[in-house]
Amino acid sequence: MMLNYILGLAAIIFGVYQAYNSVKYVKILQHNGNKTTSNFSAIAVWYSLAFGIGFLVLGICLFFVIGPVN
Repeated sequence: MMLNYILGLAAIIFGVYQAYNSVKYVKILQHNGNKTTSNFSAIAVWYSLAFGIGFLVLGICLFFVIGPVN
């Protein structure tokens, strides 16, 4: 039972950290981006944000919803 809370909390922290870094990178791109900036940067930002949100949802499910791990 305790493992759910530990893994859920770790996933929530990692998800928030990943989403924060994604937003921070968008601000860096807006300020420093120019013609030489890779076109794939936007895709990388969106996928990293989706990854962070996915971990956040997984952490919430582990922490609050899913029963004990056997």
